[in-house]
Amino acid sequence: MALTPEQRQVIEHPGGHARVSAAAGSGKTATLVARVVELLRRGADSARIRVLMFNRSAREDFERRLAVAIREAGCQARVSVQTFHSAGYRLLQRLEAEGVVPRRRLESADWVARKLARTALEAALENRDEAEAVEDEAVDAFLAFVDVVKADTREAAVIHAEAPRLLGAALPGHYLEAFRRFEALRDDQNVRLLNDLIHEPVQALLADDALARRFRNHFDHVIIDEYQDVNEAQQQLIRCIAGDRAAVMVVGDPDQCVYQWRGARPEYIVRRFDEDFPGAASYTLPHTFRFGHAVALLGNHTVVRNRQRDGKLCLAAPRNPATEVRRCTDSDPELYRRILAEHRATGGRLSDVAVLVRLYSLAAPLELELLEAGVPLRLEGRAGLFQRREVRALLGYLRHAAGLLRDPLPDGAGPAELLTEMLMLPVAGLRRPEAQAVAQGYADARLPLIRSLSRAAEDLPRWKGRRLRQRVASLECLGAFHGDDPVADVLDEIVSELSLYEAIASGSPSAEAATDRSMMVDALRRFAASGGWGLTEFLERCDELIARSAQWQDAPPEQAVRVTSIHRAKGLEWPVVIVPGLAEGTFPYGVGEATAADLEAERRLFYVAVTRAQHRLYLVHPQDPRLERALRGGRAEQFDPHRAVASRFLAEAQPEHSIAAGAALHRGETPDKRLRTRVVGDYLAALQGHEVVTD
Repeated sequence: MALTPEQRQVIEHPGGHARVSAAAGSGKTATLVARVVELLRRGADSARIRVLMFNRSAREDFERRLAVAIREAGCQARVSVQTFHSAGYRLLQRLEAEGVVPRRRLESADWVARKLARTALEAALENRDEAEAVEDEAVDAFLAFVDVVKADTREAAVIHAEAPRLLGAALPGHYLEAFRRFEALRDDQNVRLLNDLIHEPVQALLADDALARRFRNHFDHVIIDEYQDVNEAQQQLIRCIAGDRAAVMVVGDPDQCVYQWRGARPEYIVRRFDEDFPGAASYTLPHTFRFGHAVALLGNHTVVRNRQRDGKLCLAAPRNPATEVRRCTDSDPELYRRILAEHRATGGRLSDVAVLVRLYSLAAPLELELLEAGVPLRLEGRAGLFQRREVRALLGYLRHAAGLLRDPLPDGAGPAELLTEMLMLPVAGLRRPEAQAVAQGYADARLPLIRSLSRAAEDLPRWKGRRLRQRVASLECLGAFHGDDPVADVLDEIVSELSLYEAIASGSPSAEAATDRSMMVDALRRFAASGGWGLTEFLERCDELIARSAQWQDAPPEQAVRVTSIHRAKGLEWPVVIVPGLAEGTFPYGVGEATAADLEAERRLFYVAVTRAQHRLYLVHPQDPRLERALRGGRAEQFDPHRAVASRFLAEAQPEHSIAAGAALHRGETPDKRLRTRVVGDYLAALQGHEVVTD
């Protein structure tokens, strides 16, 4: 195994607590595996070593690599590698056995938590008009609040009050009552959820120090990976496991702390570790073995502006590929096809390519372009554009205007499903089950839509019937269109008649969700305008794309472009990475009301996105003369983000300087003085101070 001097220092750490700051792609897993083997060589009891990972896939990968390393070292040992949740669950079982906490059944299925949340929200909103709007997005947002509460050790009311600081936005007032009801439902049903596995035992031990002492000091060594992602509950679990006996080694990178909505904060690795585990040695793994100097400089130029970090620079190792970085404007309607064609012309595969997005709606133009070109893609973590509810609603309105609402979509969605979404956007006074019943009545009765809805309104409470009749009036207006009318005009009328954007804003659980949904509507409208289609012609084209998308979902192609969020991409890498949507307001998101902490969090997301690329990185942004002037001048300070269209991160990243300086370094040359920003100068000094050697 090739080792840097810094990796050797970590592996050979003499003892006591240690904090390791590891750059993206620095080989930290291999280093931790070698550290465990080194402890075994020194005679450490394998039963007293505990390794904690964040998820099952990371645990399984570490276990596999550790088993090979132990076997090759000639050791006979088995070391416990657990996720935080499994460690909490084991502790919880012991507390159950002693009668400290009640025995409950563990429910890990997502639908269980969602059902509890929906019931709790509806009960909390029972006497309010908002009760009609408990949609999936509202359930998601409330469960995110539950997760944040369970990731902490303080009362829910405290978390709720501090939400603007912790989460970047205030939370709805009914969340506290909904949380009380959520917990009461959980108690009544004797249910324990995944987010209780750490929270519940930690709370029990914090409440009883005598009890906590019995569970401490059972280990000599505790090793934690991805420590930048810990929250308060996990920090307290580490303290409980370690006690006063164990030497704790943590590895992480404050520049990659991107899970704030789970309670993670850079301060845990930057400050809290030293407070809770005093006297810790500090090590740095600065070299990345993933990408070249241009990407390293690009990321460094951006992230050094953050205050909550440890000052480390990411350095490209000498033998790394010379990663190519390109800026592209999003005005090219065939941009993504050109990128993929170029990649495939050099023997590349579609599976080499990842599109990393801040909001899923930013992938909509790419999704439409690739669907039209017949290029397979796989969207991870969210439904595709034509499966999104707001787009389903628009398709329903368009099909009604064309007299085609009763015809099912190629993916099997029938008139009842489309009409349900139409009645929920905007909300026509109905809860979703009521809207589904009304829509199913239309599908079954074979009456004309207007007559069917008018009859349904008669059977509803007065205020709900009034709201539904208002929707009927809007639908009658849309019935005046013809199949050859320009579809862009029809969409404009739908948006105006229904005040669609206002409905999305008022019906979304957060500003970010509203932005994402509105941008999906924008994407469909731009697509409709780009083709100059008539109404019927456009719906036929959509049917072709829906059929193609459904085919890829039913039988996912082996070779497909991956589209995923930046959050989901952390820890992964691809030969080609595309980052679209680099515009002020979307990335960084919500800059108008963003705090300094919010901007630092967005900056870390940008850093994570660009450092996933191995060979080629594309940064896609809107045209902006102000950005071009700032980059030509080589001074990010000349870029005024408040007047700009393109993202400030592009100016901060100094792409031209990063690319040119990186190219010089790959040629073995010293970058010209005109390229030496402060970051480039510090980078050169760091390269000289950190030599990479191999065994």
